[in-house]
Amino acid sequence: MGNPCKIPIDGYFALKDKIVYFVGKLQTLETAPIANFDFIKILNEDRTYRLLFPAREVGMAILEIYEAIGNNLYEDKKFTEADLHFAFSKAYGVGERYPKEVYSAHIMDLQEYFLDYDQPTQKYFFKDYAFKFCEHAKATLIGAFNPTRIQNICSHLNKSLQEKETEEGLIFWLTEEFVKFEPDMREQVDFLDRQIANSIEQLKQRTLISQDNFITVLIATNDNLALSQTHVKELRAAYSETKIIRDVLNRKNTGTEQIGLLIRDVNLFFRYCNDRLNSIDRKLDRIQPKVKQLFTSLNKPIFNAKVERFISHLLGNSVVEYEDSQKCMSLPAGVENPVLRYKAPNFTIISPDKELFPAKPSERKQYTQNHQAVRTNTDKALKVIRDADVARKWEDYILSEIQLKGHINLSEVFFTVAADTDPSLAVTVLFNTIRRVYKTPSLKLNTVKELYTNLDYKDITLWKMEVIKIQ
Repeated sequence: MGNPCKIPIDGYFALKDKIVYFVGKLQTLETAPIANFDFIKILNEDRTYRLLFPAREVGMAILEIYEAIGNNLYEDKKFTEADLHFAFSKAYGVGERYPKEVYSAHIMDLQEYFLDYDQPTQKYFFKDYAFKFCEHAKATLIGAFNPTRIQNICSHLNKSLQEKETEEGLIFWLTEEFVKFEPDMREQVDFLDRQIANSIEQLKQRTLISQDNFITVLIATNDNLALSQTHVKELRAAYSETKIIRDVLNRKNTGTEQIGLLIRDVNLFFRYCNDRLNSIDRKLDRIQPKVKQLFTSLNKPIFNAKVERFISHLLGNSVVEYEDSQKCMSLPAGVENPVLRYKAPNFTIISPDKELFPAKPSERKQYTQNHQAVRTNTDKALKVIRDADVARKWEDYILSEIQLKGHINLSEVFFTVAADTDPSLAVTVLFNTIRRVYKTPSLKLNTVKELYTNLDYKDITLWKMEVIKIQ
């Protein structure tokens, strides 16, 4: 086979992890009609994973063809077996033709997902998966930071969501429109994480260079980290419209299990992006002080040496002179003499007579009581007391029903309390009841992950909760 090509293998295999999400989406689309599609099981079969993620040399050959297509080296984006052979030769690092059976086996495997064959012209061309494989890899390695595009995507998603009035339109937005832009929003966070990792890696690779150059590299690394911190703030601002999207989704939630699960996935994705940004912030907070401390430690000997050279220059080139029997030192040209003494100015201070110029008495302010504010605050205080009393009575009623019947549907009672009083008081009753149940050994709270809704409160959804009495 000859000597292998000197290409960093870590970079190629890292691409596989970056494309896992894309492959999952591709397999889901291709197998949508299948009811029970086991992605991991199918991917773990003998040939499936190898065909989707070929070996390093085969993958590098595909990338060579992709770059040649981008440079318009092939007519109609079609290429011959000779072109494939040349690409394999570059990938394997050999100057002569390698065994025919190896070449043919690679071509046959690639025709599963990457290549298609045009019989009339006897040429090959890329399938859609091959283009997406290469495009995603190239975009991942280039990493273009573009918060403005993310802001435009969020604005577009918010606007299109506002226009969805039916349940079918909401499902289409959740399964099609949002999913289409989800990788773009995720990609920007990945770019910031790689930007920080690359800055630190560049610093590690330069630990053996001279101290002066290392300080220069350290300054550049510190500037890159500061730029990353600015990018995090810009991207967080671009994601700000996701809060509006979450509120709109909660309002449009009809309470069905399908829509509830889809909205939960969207909220989890937004939370994922926010957690990633917080993680990057914490990483920068840990790294930047250490970089600055290292910079200070390395820079101190250089600073001390420069101070010593400056003092030696002053001592060697200064001249002692006498002016009016006083000894003075004349510093070298270009260095100004410091001002050591100066004549204090004389000020005339006139103090006014307090009896002739008495101070003006300060005006006493009269404060009148605002009776309207007093009544308002009194009503608020009384309402708090009344609400606490009503909540306590509902709690006692719930516990008495449990003692009498042995169980109670806590979710149903929540909506009953909300209808009798208001939702905020119902939340208080529910929270206090659950707390008292946990403190009572003879009572047990069972929670079923099944959505419980009420037609009068479409914007409120609970898990199904039941309290039972343990015999």
